[in-house]
Amino acid sequence: MPELVWIPDPDAVWVSSQLLQDYKPGDKHLLLQLSDGNKVHYPLGSASDLPPLGNPDILEGENDLTALSFLHEPAVLHNLRVRFLDYNSIYTYCGIVLVAINPYDQLPIYGEEVIDAYSGQDMADMEPHIFSVAEESYRTMTREEQNQSIIISGESGSGKTVSAKFTMRYFAAVGGAAQQTSVEERVLASNPIMESIGNAKTTRNDNSSRFGKYIEIGFGRKGDIIGANMRTYLLEKSRVVFQASAERNYHIFYQLCASRELPEMRSLKLDAPEYFRYTSQGGQMQIPGTDDVSDLERARNAFTVLGVQPDQQMELFRILSAVLHLGNVNIQADDRSLAVFSKLLGVEGPQMAHWLCHRRLAIGGEMLVKPMSGQQAMEARDALAKHMYGQLFTWTVQRLNSALHTQRGQVKSFIGVLDIYGFETFDRNSFEQFCINYANEKLQQQFNRHVFHLEQEEYVREELAWNRIEFSDNQQCINLIEGQLGLFDLLDEECRMPKGSDESWVQKLYNQHLTSKRHPHFQKPRMSNSAFIILHFADMVQYECDSFLDKNRDTVFEELINILKASQLVAELFQQQENVSAVANGSVRSGKRSTREHKLTVGFQFRQSLQMLMDTLNSTTPHYVRCIKPNDLKEPFMFDPKRTVQQLRACGVLETIRISAAGYPSRWTYEEFFSRYHLLLQGFRSEEQAQVSCRRTLPDLIPDPDQYCFGKTKVFFRAGQVALLERLRAEKLRAAAVIIQSRVRGWLSRIRYSKILWATVTIQRYSRGALARRLAETLRYTKAALMIQKTYRMVVVRQLFLMIRQATVTIQAFTRGTLVRRRYRELLAERAAVLLQARVRGWLARQMYRRVRAAVVFMQCCVRRRAARRELLKLKSEARSVERYRELNKGMEVKLMQLQLRADQEVGDRFQQGLHPVMGPLKLTALREELDEERRKYQGLLREFTRLEQRYDNLREMSLLTEVHNCRPQLCSNSCVADSFDLAMFTLLSVFAPDVRVDSALSLPPGLPASVLFLCVRQADCSGDQTRARSLCSAAVTAMKAALKKHSNDIAMTALWLKNTCVLGDLLTQHSPKQTLDSDELVPLTSDLSDLIRALSDLCIQAYQQLLSITETHLQNIIVPALLESETITGLSGPAAKLGTPRKRAGSEPRTGPGDAAPTMASVLRELGALHTALSHQALPLVLMEQAFRQLTYFISASALNSLLLRKDMCCCSRGMQIRYNVSLLEEWLRGRGLQAGGAAATLEPLIQAVQLLQAGKKTEADAEALVQTCTALSGQQIVKILTLYTPHSDLDERVTLNFIRSVQGLLKGRCDGQPPHLLMDVRRVFPVTFPYLPPAVLHAEQLVIPDSLKISFVRRV
Repeated sequence: MPELVWIPDPDAVWVSSQLLQDYKPGDKHLLLQLSDGNKVHYPLGSASDLPPLGNPDILEGENDLTALSFLHEPAVLHNLRVRFLDYNSIYTYCGIVLVAINPYDQLPIYGEEVIDAYSGQDMADMEPHIFSVAEESYRTMTREEQNQSIIISGESGSGKTVSAKFTMRYFAAVGGAAQQTSVEERVLASNPIMESIGNAKTTRNDNSSRFGKYIEIGFGRKGDIIGANMRTYLLEKSRVVFQASAERNYHIFYQLCASRELPEMRSLKLDAPEYFRYTSQGGQMQIPGTDDVSDLERARNAFTVLGVQPDQQMELFRILSAVLHLGNVNIQADDRSLAVFSKLLGVEGPQMAHWLCHRRLAIGGEMLVKPMSGQQAMEARDALAKHMYGQLFTWTVQRLNSALHTQRGQVKSFIGVLDIYGFETFDRNSFEQFCINYANEKLQQQFNRHVFHLEQEEYVREELAWNRIEFSDNQQCINLIEGQLGLFDLLDEECRMPKGSDESWVQKLYNQHLTSKRHPHFQKPRMSNSAFIILHFADMVQYECDSFLDKNRDTVFEELINILKASQLVAELFQQQENVSAVANGSVRSGKRSTREHKLTVGFQFRQSLQMLMDTLNSTTPHYVRCIKPNDLKEPFMFDPKRTVQQLRACGVLETIRISAAGYPSRWTYEEFFSRYHLLLQGFRSEEQAQVSCRRTLPDLIPDPDQYCFGKTKVFFRAGQVALLERLRAEKLRAAAVIIQSRVRGWLSRIRYSKILWATVTIQRYSRGALARRLAETLRYTKAALMIQKTYRMVVVRQLFLMIRQATVTIQAFTRGTLVRRRYRELLAERAAVLLQARVRGWLARQMYRRVRAAVVFMQCCVRRRAARRELLKLKSEARSVERYRELNKGMEVKLMQLQLRADQEVGDRFQQGLHPVMGPLKLTALREELDEERRKYQGLLREFTRLEQRYDNLREMSLLTEVHNCRPQLCSNSCVADSFDLAMFTLLSVFAPDVRVDSALSLPPGLPASVLFLCVRQADCSGDQTRARSLCSAAVTAMKAALKKHSNDIAMTALWLKNTCVLGDLLTQHSPKQTLDSDELVPLTSDLSDLIRALSDLCIQAYQQLLSITETHLQNIIVPALLESETITGLSGPAAKLGTPRKRAGSEPRTGPGDAAPTMASVLRELGALHTALSHQALPLVLMEQAFRQLTYFISASALNSLLLRKDMCCCSRGMQIRYNVSLLEEWLRGRGLQAGGAAATLEPLIQAVQLLQAGKKTEADAEALVQTCTALSGQQIVKILTLYTPHSDLDERVTLNFIRSVQGLLKGRCDGQPPHLLMDVRRVFPVTFPYLPPAVLHAEQLVIPDSLKISFVRRV
């Protein structure tokens, strides 16, 4: 097989070609064949000019670049191109770095289901993702209690801000949802605010961050978010007054102009952006695909979340509007803009106009006022605008930090997210690019040292004999910028000079770094005396020295600041000018030079803040994300190799590759190496002796001992050695294949001869058999004729006999029936007379008993009414907080009832009026779908109401804890003086008390508490006391809610209260006055308890949802290990042959310790069995059980499928067989309990089809058509993702080719299956539950089996 090499290309940077002739020392050229078939001669000067070798096909598309056998620039570029264009994978690991390529498209890989899939998972198990880096940092922080940092860098338009936003969203989801806190909401709310005031459109990015930020997200002891803090760096204030062509100012200005028609905005006197000078210079007023009005509304909502009141927001908008009007001030004439500016800020217009055109100078102890030229006045105006915006930006950041400051305790540890500008080089580079590139030099130095440190740790841990790896250190370039007499020192010195200028400063640079002592990283341009060149780590950049001094000073005249300080509106912004801090946004130039204190320059401030940042990063564990911009046209999934290589060189990815390649980039555990290359090993062939076999055989395979090294647990190889082993392995397999072919061909020839011999004998046998069958057929016809004659004669005689017998039997039947009916009429008359007598006597006896009982009950009611009223007042005060929410839900309940009645009416009309056989079912189906949708919305509202009610109860319990202790003695004293009826009421409600013993409650017959309570309610209703009946029923509902709250983690007790709630609701519905009674023994209630019946219905849904939540919580952490990872069929998967190196991450550890048993399918079935036992023990209806297990099996299927779609190591044929067997165990369990008919088995279909996809053939067009027709429950994205991730784990299997994947994609385009476009399934999807109405039999007190331990046997006498 010819070798693959890479040669340079002016357009594609690198192109692949095949080596047609082996290289020999001394050859002056290589004969190569390009991918288009052309042959070329590649010139060689020496052996060092040999082109880089290509990697084996098995490593193509690897998700970790350091796993490649040959580590060099063309291999990295090709692997990124394949993953980006062919696999649509935008994330790739490069050791400890996550490379993220901006797709310029919306991808469905950031939903809540993706967060759930990555939460709690190991980084090495999952596909590369920004959530994986966030999860790794979060797990390391919680386990090791060490601060973390995520450093996100890249040039403008590469997706840094989006990556930082998704990282913060992940932390908010995993660190705040369980604690029901609003801190994570505030953290996320800071994003739209900072985007509005700190982001702008540039030629490279529509939403470019024009400042750097470092957000520290603080976590408590339990891993929950309790606060945050933001630090910003080098805001580009020059953009406020100037924008280049095709660029915009900051978004907030255009958002205000677009919202100028709002009533509250009319006082700002705004106009279209074209009207203002500060927003019209770039010529771009609108960004396609964005809505400035809605963006401003989003920012205002974020301000509200962070506690900024609407009046304060309007003050902020007034200052921003004043900046716009200041830009339109005409220095030459008195115009309207200055008046509007003065009115908005509340300052004196004439004073502002005077000091915009004059300046104050101190000469010889006297103060002189000197007029300025028009150009100087415009510069003073622009300096004031920049200073105002800078102070406003700083004030906003301070308000955000005060809102995000923790108020719930001390921060245990934090995770910092650094979103900072990448290396920049333009046609004209100024002071901003100089500072940005200086910051990148510092970050690159920290990155190189950290990568080298991790590599060194790996070698020490494996006890390797290694030489020191040399890596490029850019300390000389950093010293040139920040060292003594460096660029910053000379710049600050020139700024302090009275007549300092850019020209004199650049001459000092030439003298210091070229004339006196030549610096290797400093050069002078040939054709310019006002520029200088610095050789950065990424590229050589030429800086124009124009405006360096002005931008470094960043001054504004003190007189203008004093005028603004007199304004109440903006005085707060300039309070920090009294005490200049290290992070101030500029300096103020005063006319009193003798008394003026030294002001910090922008360069000095930036160096201080950058040093603080580096100290913070060095004290944390860093995680790196490098964002890449694939093209400058912002086209989705378009790959420009030139731009990509340029960024790879600038962001340090290639430096990581170089450091890794300088050592031992390929590393395998001995078990993995044995699994892959056991064909080449000699001696022991068992996996237990893998290390011995490796140490014995490798010297024969690789003669040079410097090309490999043995560690304690791994064997290390230098670059290219894995490709050599792959070639040796392929040659041995080819030799074995030739031997197998020779044996197979001989076997096929022998088989062919045997078949010919067998065919000859068979023909003879069939010929003889045909003659024998012809004779047998003649004999059979003769016998059949005799049989037909005999049978016909028999039939004629039998029919005559049957006719006579039938007539005789008929006569006997009529005679006997007449006699029996006569006797029946006599008995019926006698029974009617006896029944009338019994009914009359019973009615008289009941009338007498009711009069006596009513008198007794009336006496009891008078005493208990007073106590009940006190209890009623207390219950009303408790229910008042949630009463309004219940009123909001009444409309939904009425709508559900109306839809149910409509559905029933449609069914009746269909059978009575004879509807069309096609239109009837269609209309009925539409009504049912509408009913299900309304039921789903209602149950969602109920779930939200339950959560709010739970949160309210928690707060009330904390605030009223002292009152409860004070009231307890009073309650005890009241209970002692209660009369007998109050004691009976208290004893009855104690059945529903939340503190009842669990074993006592579970020993009760199903539904007994609800039945007893209903009898008491019915008794109170029959006695005419409707108030007492309602109060008793309300108390029962309250007690049930309290019991559910107490046993929120107990399946058995939750099932018990679900049963009692359903029984009580069915009994009240059965005896409701509005219900049609089915039996004469049913006595309707006179009280209208419809609102309480609705409350019980809501409580049923709450108990059902709590039951599922408990089970899902137990299943969440064992689904993936049990269903995907466990090997129920031992030895089927075999050792996994990993062709890449495991990523060395700080804190990466397996989920289970050495002593913990890994979950299996038995664990999953055990949890499901516990739920099934609890439901069966309470005799809940089968329909309800089927709905519960349908929800749980969907949760299991969705969780397992989502993990499968994100794990490359699970996508193989052998693992698919294991998963299919595990799913079959779950199906068998469902069938054994009769639950498969309710849709539970159908929810497993997506997972089953995904497993079938792993096991099916994936080569021909017929296979592609079969896959598309079979996998109907999977979406097109899911099918393509599984095919992309498919990784063979044995020599008998192959990767899925790109042509086959493209064929499947073509077939999927024509399929209209209605599947959602999302990649992952929604794990949080909830199916609406329907409770069947099962009216119980007529309830009598004497029929109840009441245990004596309850001490409520008196109920039988009520």
